[in-house]
Amino acid sequence: MNTVIYISLGFFDALAMLLIILKLYMLPVREYAGKIFVFVIFIASFSYMMRITLGMPKLDLPFQYIFFILFLRLGMELKPHISSFIAGAGISAYAAIQMGIFHIFEWLDVMHIGVVQQNEGSLVYLLQSSSILIAYLICFVFSIFDFGFSFIIRPPHDFIKKENYLSKTNIPFLIGTTISAITICMTLVLLYRSDPTGLLFLAISTFGVSYFFSVRRERGDIRTAVEAYRNKHKNG
Repeated sequence: MNTVIYISLGFFDALAMLLIILKLYMLPVREYAGKIFVFVIFIASFSYMMRITLGMPKLDLPFQYIFFILFLRLGMELKPHISSFIAGAGISAYAAIQMGIFHIFEWLDVMHIGVVQQNEGSLVYLLQSSSILIAYLICFVFSIFDFGFSFIIRPPHDFIKKENYLSKTNIPFLIGTTISAITICMTLVLLYRSDPTGLLFLAISTFGVSYFFSVRRERGDIRTAVEAYRNKHKNG
């Protein structure tokens, strides 16, 4: 029964994380539903193998980060630097949600600090279920009100044209990706030390950086579109 519960929650957990990524950047969901379904089953099964079968829970998140990037790159055909950037942003956002909920439960004297190192049990399932529901609610609100960043071109992306990864527009993606990768590594240390407050601060900080670069890119695209519109009418 624990195996069924764990894998089931793992499925919805992976789906919640992926939906946060896609909704945050207004990327399509329905037309990739089949691929998404297969991917989240894979992630849930992989997580069970790493955490329960092999007993290496601290390596679960770094591998998941890599798999999310690969899915966005190969499954949805987004460019690699964009895949890495938005995967880091979405995972850090979901981690912030989960650690925020943990602190609320801790304040209510429902949970203790040792829960963050556990893989199974009623308190772990409560934390997971609450995080999943909150993430789904956020995604629903984003869908209803068309929230999110729209600067990423709808996939599939054009891979024929050579990409300059050191261009002015791409540097923020690389910075965000680097910070996300460092965050994943730091997460292992903080999990080992059972430091949920540090995890919360780290997740919020990482997402904050991604959010800052996303806002700047969004405003830059809007400004470019406005200037192009003005120039078109001025020339006309």
